[in-house]
Amino acid sequence: MPVPGTGGSAELAVSEQADFDRAKAALDSGDFQGAANQFAAFTEAYTGGPLTGEAHYLRGEALRQAGDTSNAARAYLQAFSGQPDGPRAPAALLKLGASLGLLGQTQEACVTLGEVGVRFPTAPEAVEATTAMQALGCQ
Repeated sequence: MPVPGTGGSAELAVSEQADFDRAKAALDSGDFQGAANQFAAFTEAYTGGPLTGEAHYLRGEALRQAGDTSNAARAYLQAFSGQPDGPRAPAALLKLGASLGLLGQTQEACVTLGEVGVRFPTAPEAVEATTAMQALGCQ
């Protein structure tokens, strides 16, 4: 029975949270590819939902841990692009830059890592980005 005053959307919110929690449980248990697949399905099913940005970010984490740096970079980009001022934005931008560096795209990595400090100067990720830039030899 729908909750009065919610337009019947309470069920969607419950299944959305349950789907997210299942994907997060897979990530936490070390099933990185399974988690990546579940987060990908989640972001397609709940486009623009309140958990979508976090799902893109965690898909990036799962792919990174599975050794798929290229697709992890894409997931971090989607996390940042979808919520450029969201709570995961500094970390997503940092991890995107680091992933680009691992992929040998040094110029793009340097530009991306430089943006972390410009956009989020007080975030702890700004310090990490500076360190990563030094390691890559950014000018």
